[in-house]
Amino acid sequence: MQSGVKLDRRNFIRIITTISLLPLFKACKLDDLINPNPSPEKPKVDLMLEGSEEEIAWKVKNQYENIKSIYEQQGKEFKIGFEYGNGYGVLRLSFVKDDLATYPHLRIVNDLTGDRANILWGMDGIYPSIKFVDDSGETIVKNGYKLEFPLKLAGSGKTTSSVNSARDWLMIGIKVFAVAFAIWFGLSISKFIISAIAFVAFNAMVIGLIMIGLSVIIPLVKWILDVTGITLDDVISLFKEAFDLFVSTFRSAGKTRS
Repeated sequence: MQSGVKLDRRNFIRIITTISLLPLFKACKLDDLINPNPSPEKPKVDLMLEGSEEEIAWKVKNQYENIKSIYEQQGKEFKIGFEYGNGYGVLRLSFVKDDLATYPHLRIVNDLTGDRANILWGMDGIYPSIKFVDDSGETIVKNGYKLEFPLKLAGSGKTTSSVNSARDWLMIGIKVFAVAFAIWFGLSISKFIISAIAFVAFNAMVIGLIMIGLSVIIPLVKWILDVTGITLDDVISLFKEAFDLFVSTFRSAGKTRS
């Protein structure tokens, strides 16, 4: 009998000791044992696209200095996070200088798939164009679409003579980039998030274009700047415009693929 009493007492002491140590069990990932499907951890990014349309628009509105810095510090990455399925995806934007162009160009890497695209400027008749090329310089083809797009909107009736301002060019460019990006990306995310990414990426391209033009005379760059008349002040002004404009711009851009 006494041995039984001693055994019970030992068990009692063990139970009390275990309870007292419960707060420390988190270090051993006890939560993973209790909940085998924990919520995914948010990635550490520069811009997280989640929440309401208004919340996303507000975040994007304040990114001018951040995206300008990736041109000024070439090789530096600007990471954009977004919700995808039951987890998150990450896009990495950076400017690189290589043999694909005579100027530093934007590169986008999709961490979900490993896909990467180099975004170059081109010309399509009287229109500037943007094209997504692989690391060999070949224009990427996705789902039968060759990813080079002139900065015009099909059916819009706009020509170079009817585009009235640098702001018009910026708005058209954002919408065209949204279509190009959606085709290249290929995964199912909301059109609003696609539009937000397009806003950031296209403006990064334009900032790079203007800064190239300020320091080096490259015929293609000079031609695009002459055609569009875009300056850094125009880009800054777009970021500073009324909050409602960003929301309506994103919604409109998201519809271009419908």
